[in-house]
Amino acid sequence: MVEQGTHERWDCRAGSRVRGVLLFVPLALTAFGIAAWMLVLATFAPAVFRRRRRGLLHAWGRAGLALSGVSLEAHGLEHLSAPGGRIVLFNHQSLLDLFVLTALWPERGVVVYKREFHRVPIIGRIMRELDLIAVDRSDRDRAIESMRAAGRRVRERGEVLLVAPEGTRSKAPGLLDFKRGPFHVAADTGLPAVLMVIRGVRELMPKGRLVTRTGRARVDVLAPVSTAEWDADDLDGPVAEVRAMFLRFLPDAGRAPPAATTGPGRPDPTGPALTAGSE
Repeated sequence: MVEQGTHERWDCRAGSRVRGVLLFVPLALTAFGIAAWMLVLATFAPAVFRRRRRGLLHAWGRAGLALSGVSLEAHGLEHLSAPGGRIVLFNHQSLLDLFVLTALWPERGVVVYKREFHRVPIIGRIMRELDLIAVDRSDRDRAIESMRAAGRRVRERGEVLLVAPEGTRSKAPGLLDFKRGPFHVAADTGLPAVLMVIRGVRELMPKGRLVTRTGRARVDVLAPVSTAEWDADDLDGPVAEVRAMFLRFLPDAGRAPPAATTGPGRPDPTGPALTAGSE
């Protein structure tokens, strides 16, 4: 068990919101503009769209981060590009996660998202065109079946499924309790689980905010965890083990975290850094 205050800290160097306020309209226009172009391609040139979908997602995410004044440092991206299907578990802190995830979008990547996103103009339509996986959280049985179908699809197609085990964002800092759904998928399929730890984005854009502060975000993608021995009828151990790995980097949402500061001189367990612009 990771004790309070022992997580590896990261200084996001949060700045002012002046840039976010001044560039909010250009950011919104750029985000919707790229999404609209993706929709045009998907409608009139589907072959081109399928061939360029990853590059378009990268452009969407990187443009959003650049206009927000957020630099992104990423470690361990080779674990996303390895061949074969896998389940990527990431912590969900902020709407800014959307730019971070798309800036680093893996080949064959798909994501589980709330069906409510279908109500968002252009964005909802493009998420369907991207062949992502919608889950109806208003109906538990449908949600479970959607997750099982996602697992079957990922295994058959060799895709990379990105899913947030917390299920939602938290107003409090730190890691929420994990839902069992993603762990059932991993146990049912036997696919390796890859942990993606996102830090800094909550401080730059907390839940309920639409304007970002300038600063830095960091992503650590850890080596795959074997799920071959996981038992779908007894997931308490795997859930606790995986959550403890996240708590090496993040505070527990149930406890008051210390102020985020950089730990100078601490070894980096994930290897050399790559910028968001690196492939």
